[in-house]
Amino acid sequence: MTTTIAAQSTPSATGYTLVDADPNELNITANVRTGVDITAAPEFIASITELGVRQAVLAVRRADGTLAVHDGQRRVLAAREAGLASIPVMVRDQTTDERAAGIERITEQINLNDQREGLTKGQHAAGVAELRDLGLSVQKVATALHVPKSYVEKAGRAGRSERARQQLDDRQLTLEGAAILADLEDAAQAEPWITNAIEKIFENRYGFEYRLATLQRKLDERADTRVAAADHIARGFTLLHDEPSTSEGEWFSLADLRTADGSAVPADAPEQAPHLWHVHVHETGAIWVDKATREQVAEDDIDFDTEGDDDAEAYDELRHANTVEKVPAWSYEFFLHHDNRAAAGLELAPERIAAVGDASDDDAQDGLTPAQRKAARAEAERIEDERAERRKVKALNRAGATATEARRTFLTGLLSRKDVPKNATKWIVTVLATHGDVFTESKCGERYADIMGSPLREAAQKADSATVARAEVLLLARVLTAFEARLTGPQDAKDYWRFSSKHYRGMVGIDRYLTFLADSGHTLTPVEQAAIGNITVDDAYAAVDDDA
Repeated sequence: MTTTIAAQSTPSATGYTLVDADPNELNITANVRTGVDITAAPEFIASITELGVRQAVLAVRRADGTLAVHDGQRRVLAAREAGLASIPVMVRDQTTDERAAGIERITEQINLNDQREGLTKGQHAAGVAELRDLGLSVQKVATALHVPKSYVEKAGRAGRSERARQQLDDRQLTLEGAAILADLEDAAQAEPWITNAIEKIFENRYGFEYRLATLQRKLDERADTRVAAADHIARGFTLLHDEPSTSEGEWFSLADLRTADGSAVPADAPEQAPHLWHVHVHETGAIWVDKATREQVAEDDIDFDTEGDDDAEAYDELRHANTVEKVPAWSYEFFLHHDNRAAAGLELAPERIAAVGDASDDDAQDGLTPAQRKAARAEAERIEDERAERRKVKALNRAGATATEARRTFLTGLLSRKDVPKNATKWIVTVLATHGDVFTESKCGERYADIMGSPLREAAQKADSATVARAEVLLLARVLTAFEARLTGPQDAKDYWRFSSKHYRGMVGIDRYLTFLADSGHTLTPVEQAAIGNITVDDAYAAVDDDA
């Protein structure tokens, strides 16, 4: 449709021409501000009705003659409500480069709207995502919109998702959480189970962001195991991300099976028919490897005093620390699904038959004596308990790592304040009277630097130039980061959920630390609740496993 133009002036030096145009014929669909309800602004409509549009709308003329509004969406909508036949519009021709035109439109709309009523967070993120889709780099978007690169990176991800944008506008998620949600929705296109996991998270009434981050961590772990299992997958094995239970008769380990003649199944049997077998890969710790050859190196053979110093000479026959790196150690276990057992030509071991049989049936056809049958069932129970414990530890450690990230983000915000929370000074005096040794914790200085963004050695200088209130914040930072070091230990451990006795790894005082954070606005996660004995470890596991 061609817009009717009642009057036209001479083009200005900027390339714009002032025209009178029918507001009903202006195109406002291509606008970063969405869902505008102009009827919610009756005073604005009344003003437009009485005085008309006093500030010209900005628009570009497309190749088909239509005018696309770049700035003035609310004025156009109000003019339509007021029944105006024409309004002033500054028009320029659209450039031939559609990509450049799109970039120009979005940046102009975002910048102009931010200077006036302002876009919602969701609308702003949608605009950033559109700019990224048009091929602009993070740096160029940041420059065009006058925002940090970190904001562009997250908003560009969050803006792709309608749900993430809505959660942003409803203040249910931060920009970081909205970005994670958008990433998970993208991943769900290839793995539909993720959609169900997301829905379960939002069925809860709290902790959306923490649970989304934990789910994202689970996906990251799965990606790592896919890399670790790449050779096996290439040979035809199917990867099992979660360790299966062998107590229900659906999955069997090598020990559960026998060959046709009753012999133990050879360890290399899965390699002979990989298409029939599944492999489960799980991390068992860490090892040191040579950076060049990738061969394993014994930790005792490394001179760690040379770390970070290429010119240093390793002691005696030890290895220079810079020639090695720590990598995950992986364990591989093979399982056969019951649907594949016949094709594999394998039978159940007598002990396996005994384990799944009726515990009161002493005449079971397994060829075992009652004592052997009892022992077989006990052994099967022990193995299943071990598998269940590994699943629990894995889930809780994953949740513990996510909780640590969230807690340290909260600490960074808390300690950026100009003054301390109420009763903070009283808490400091009380807790140090009992736990003054907290400043001797390993990694104490590192935790301070991580959270405060500056080395501990600069704290005194900062205090000298700070106000009294800010100096109290610096003191609080010293205490809180020391307790954070005690909570996660020298290895930045994820398993601080283990003992509510508060003496695991000497974790005395942790209950007071986490309780203070909760009183200051931090929502304790299930693993943190378990660490201080507010809930049991099993309750924490039930909470974090439910999301999975």
